[in-house]
Amino acid sequence: MSENTSNIISTNLDLGSSHLTPVPLGVSIKTKIERGDAYSAPEIFDLEITVLEILRGQEAWDQVRDQGVTDGPLSSGFEYVLVRIGFGYYRRGRGFGETPYTLTNGQFIAISSDGKTRYEMPSVFKQPEPGLMGESFIPGDSREGWVLLQVPRDEKQPRLVFNREYVEGVYGIWGFVWFELFMR
Repeated sequence: MSENTSNIISTNLDLGSSHLTPVPLGVSIKTKIERGDAYSAPEIFDLEITVLEILRGQEAWDQVRDQGVTDGPLSSGFEYVLVRIGFGYYRRGRGFGETPYTLTNGQFIAISSDGKTRYEMPSVFKQPEPGLMGESFIPGDSREGWVLLQVPRDEKQPRLVFNREYVEGVYGIWGFVWFELFMR
């Protein structure tokens, strides 16, 4: 299998660890999250995330408008970005580990190519369908859905980050997983 084949699950430990090494479009990456609290033994779960498709500009606006997601275009200088993401949630190892997981607003964020500027989520009536935000997953669930973001029109290589859930750094799992939010 070549490195350019889509749906490769990355085993490169640096891939996705910073804005300089974002996960490319179509490449799946596994990461882990901690669930629980610092006063009991947190459970560790695996996530598998793939950015499958990116729509930007007029193409994204057409979809947003057609679904009635918002009542108008963005402020001057910004444009919509629709990101179709594959997301899987899995129990790690043995044990009960049946804790459900709900994706919340702010876990997927658009950021500048230099990693310094976060772009606010656009104000919407609802997320595009099928959506991921607010969706509940039980261990073993995997599905695809859209996330709506906004970026400045002149931002050519924005990044997408996934903000992992962790329990006060008990196992040292924290920080973002970085993805490309542009087409080469």
